Amino acid sequence: MALSKSAPARIYIASGNEPMLVDRAVADTFAAIRAIDSSTQRVVIAASSDDGGALIRDAMSPNLFGDATVLIVMGIDSSSDEVDAALRGFIAEPAEHAWLIVTHPGGVKGKNLLDALRSAGGTEIDCKALKKGKATIEFLNREVRLQKRSMTSEAITALYDSIGHDLRLLVGAISQLCSDVEHDPIAIEDINSYFIGVAEVAGYTISDAVWDKRSVEALRSLRWAMEASDNVGVPTVLAMASGLRTLVGVGGMAGASDLDVAKTIGVPPWKVKTLRQQWAKWSGDQRRLAAAAVALADADGAVKGGVKIGSSLDAEQKLLALERLVITTSAGTRTLN
Repeated sequence: MALSKSAPARIYIASGNEPMLVDRAVADTFAAIRAIDSSTQRVVIAASSDDGGALIRDAMSPNLFGDATVLIVMGIDSSSDEVDAALRGFIAEPAEHAWLIVTHPGGVKGKNLLDALRSAGGTEIDCKALKKGKATIEFLNREVRLQKRSMTSEAITALYDSIGHDLRLLVGAISQLCSDVEHDPIAIEDINSYFIGVAEVAGYTISDAVWDKRSVEALRSLRWAMEASDNVGVPTVLAMASGLRTLVGVGGMAGASDLDVAKTIGVPPWKVKTLRQQWAKWSGDQRRLAAAAVALADADGAVKGGVKIGSSLDAEQKLLALERLVITTSAGTRTLN
């Protein structure tokens, strides 16, 4: 955010329910204010705290050294009566040495105070949660550009698929990738290599190769994951089960548009084309899909220790069961003798 030195706003409102965006708005605003006055101190207060009103009035009072103050009041939707009164006091008589940043998650709770801050000239920063799919992909592309780097669309998609809709983790991953990967553009191979040690991400990579019937790649990814982590079995089975449910869901909506399919099965629209290509490889023999479902159920018990009550498999037996599942399923066969 760029603040004008000639007439900067005194009140800022981070409005929305996406924690990462709220944290960023608060941090960026404070940094921009401090760039104007390096003596600026930060005071953070929870709006619901019992002594919040007194703390606000104290922060707004001139201090002995004449330092400026940025008062950050978190969650004004839950303001106590004392905090509400103190903030309205600031609105009526803004302290010349003080700046105010408040956060509000949206909704009607605390809206009266929020509207008062807006009417007082508060600058509002949109921190609403991003919609899944296209909106998040566009946000991630902007994040990469902010790092003055580039990333292929396949890599962005793979990163999103791997980590899921957790903006804080996604932004952190992009920052780390841009720091560690020296070449441009960052490619899908970098994503796979970088996250291979994360069990859930490795599970996704294996699952995607299995349902795409890329047997060699599925087995290779599984063995890499086994080398990198001791926790491979359960995440891999869960990822494959999720992939199977999605695949069957796509198969049951053959005549629907990509958008309708995406809404129904809960995936981004841009992923539907890939899923339909996968379904085309399985739709000719749905008995094998049924067999895969049974194999997944058996493997789920195996990787958790054993199918029968009282049974217990050692680590090598669990990995063998997992390899058997991946090989037989990705190859489209029913058993491996």
